[in-house]
Amino acid sequence: MSKQINDNKVILAVIAAGTIIALASIATNLGWDKTQAEEVTFSAQDYADIQNLYASYVRATDMGGAGDGSEYADHFTEDGSFNTAKGREALKKLIKGFHARLEKEGWSSRHTVTGLQITPTPEGANASAYLLTFNITANPPYVDHGGIYTDQLVKTKDGWKYKRRTYRSRESFEPGRP
Repeated sequence: MSKQINDNKVILAVIAAGTIIALASIATNLGWDKTQAEEVTFSAQDYADIQNLYASYVRATDMGGAGDGSEYADHFTEDGSFNTAKGREALKKLIKGFHARLEKEGWSSRHTVTGLQITPTPEGANASAYLLTFNITANPPYVDHGGIYTDQLVKTKDGWKYKRRTYRSRESFEPGRP
């Protein structure tokens, strides 16, 4: 009888080992590993630096009409994109065109970002923020348009940068013209 108990223990041990190996294999094939199971966290400095990126970006957008657009493009990685503009030269052209349009239309803008949400990712961060753009030349100034930014951020040797930025306007938004 003790031989049968020992045989049963061996069989159970083999089944348990086989089950563990099978589950480990399935987990590996699904892409689960220890590094992915660990939560990505940021320091308080990372959050502050990303908030500063957003603040600096709106200033470069509103004040970036002088020069060749480099101040604006510096907020992006070398291959960064904003909607369909991709790469440093395209981003410089985008901001210069934006300021040429403002000058032609006779108004100045102030971009205001609110509701910033930052989610750490293994690659950097995903972020989203609301945008309100004011026409400050009007008397009184008013919100001309608004929408939402959706961003992929990466930390570079020069700090946090936009890797991909998209803006979607809110079709239901009605400007608060005076």
